[in-house]
Amino acid sequence: MADTLLESVPGWSEDQVARMRAVGMTTAAQVVALSATSRGLSSLAEQLNTSEDKAENLVESARAALPPSERAEMEEVVDTSEYGLGALPPRSDREDS
Repeated sequence: MADTLLESVPGWSEDQVARMRAVGMTTAAQVVALSATSRGLSSLAEQLNTSEDKAENLVESARAALPPSERAEMEEVVDTSEYGLGALPPRSDREDS
């Protein structure tokens, strides 16, 4: 799979690409995958300092730039319920050592 860089996606400004790069997101596939999460679109809008409607338009541009098989893979919701968040429970909930 070849990465489709955000700077090559129609409709994405240099500023928007830079804002996403600042958080480690550089490809259309990453944006599409983020949008498939529960708060993905609102997170994207916050990062881009824009409305959710504008963020949705940008996601649509990113989707259109991907090959159909990659787009389908990135839009699939993943069950992460079996994975922890890497945080310990509050001290009061842990057994004393």
